[in-house]
Amino acid sequence: MKIIVVDDDVIMLQAIKTMLTKNGYEVFATTDAQDALDTIEEEEYNLIISDIMMPYVSGIELLSSIKKINKNIPIIIISALDQQEVILTAFEEGAEDFVKKPLNLEELLLRVKRIG
Repeated sequence: MKIIVVDDDVIMLQAIKTMLTKNGYEVFATTDAQDALDTIEEEEYNLIISDIMMPYVSGIELLSSIKKINKNIPIIIISALDQQEVILTAFEEGAEDFVKKPLNLEELLLRVKRIG
């Protein structure tokens, strides 16, 4: 299973990538939403994990753009924001799941396994 992880927090990004890689997933990790979009246009991925609050392009904007490229790709949104409106918007744009930060990596892994 090929996964893209997008988060502007480099430490969180590396922790997620390490955990997923150790569990047998092929992971492309980036801090840049545009980089993620370019990669999705070039290669097929099975899952996207994205933060909501990022500079330049938000996770919601990224989600909307991804769904225009491939409406069937599952997306897990992660965020420290606990605002119901933002979470609802993510689901309305096509997110499969939402995980609140600080992340429990084992919980995230279970959710990835459920989707994959």
